[in-house]
Amino acid sequence: VSTKAPSADSIPMVESSTQPNESERLFSVFLVGDAGDASLDPLEPSLSILGEKLQQAGENSTVVFLGDNVYPHGLPRENHRKRERAENRLQAQFKSIENYKGKVIFLAGNHDWNSSRRNGLQAVLRQEKFVEKSLNRGNVFLPDNGRPGPELVKSKNGNFDMSIVALNTQWWLHPHNKPGAETEEEYASTKKQIVQDLKEAVIDPSVDQVLVVGHHPMYSNGTNGGKFPLKTHLLPPIGGSLYVLYRNIIGTAQDISSRKYSKMKEQLTSVFADRNPLIYASGHDHSLQYITFGDERRNQNYIVSGSATVTSYVKNPESPNFGVQQKGFSALHYYENSIWIEFWSEGGKRLFEQEVAPIHQKGLGKE
Repeated sequence: VSTKAPSADSIPMVESSTQPNESERLFSVFLVGDAGDASLDPLEPSLSILGEKLQQAGENSTVVFLGDNVYPHGLPRENHRKRERAENRLQAQFKSIENYKGKVIFLAGNHDWNSSRRNGLQAVLRQEKFVEKSLNRGNVFLPDNGRPGPELVKSKNGNFDMSIVALNTQWWLHPHNKPGAETEEEYASTKKQIVQDLKEAVIDPSVDQVLVVGHHPMYSNGTNGGKFPLKTHLLPPIGGSLYVLYRNIIGTAQDISSRKYSKMKEQLTSVFADRNPLIYASGHDHSLQYITFGDERRNQNYIVSGSATVTSYVKNPESPNFGVQQKGFSALHYYENSIWIEFWSEGGKRLFEQEVAPIHQKGLGKE
């Protein structure tokens, strides 16, 4: 497998889509991660393209902002010198959903939790209040009040039922005060309850499709997944390779290899295996990725869409997987007999599309 990321002049592009006709779409979900460095005036290019796609999609769609909505430390206090800059970054995201008729979901990422520092809970509660007051669209910042979730958003188009399951993955990793974790015993009990509630949501036989969303990826060919370009190994001498080894074996708290993170991954993915097909979408790594496992009978699909405003290295995987270091976002389109994933660049180019899996009617209970 190549360790080189595609260069800017070799970015792939889909010349002609092979998806069913747009008129046949039952539902669409747009996935936008790590928009926390967005410019408002002029509007961030990826958010401008997103706005166009949302207007076309209309009411039978949802947009999910996958966390890290404000860099670097979430939304500061009202009298803070950096408050206005932070508000503008959120306002840019709000501008992309002006007059949008579909549903809106905002998740929190580690940066929204004050970059995992003390008072992270207060920071995320501030952002929740600001987002919901500004948008006036009801309960859109999920899960509520810094809780871990899962929280469900259900949609319907005719006979088609869609369930989006929102998780607060930073809750698992946050080292300071958080709801349901006053003691180690309570923390363990809450995690057990999350897994049970998630299992019920994932295997729900009453819905056609389940999409789970959270900030942190379960798998990644980016730096949080331990993948680095060759130059990282070489510079500085010896230290570079040791650094890569550290990130792969021990990891920072925000790396998949770290103790808490890998435990979270183990518990969540064990539940995901109970749904076919299962799609989990995240941000966090600043790239666009599609990673799939299994076959038609047990298809696990992982999307990383964390490059709305920032990019970082991603290893170029073999087909049918995909990875590119490019600003943009992703979309899922649901048809009567198929689901498609696509990635869009900030310049409005369709970078990749792939049929995810045969559509699955009414959950596991109706196989």
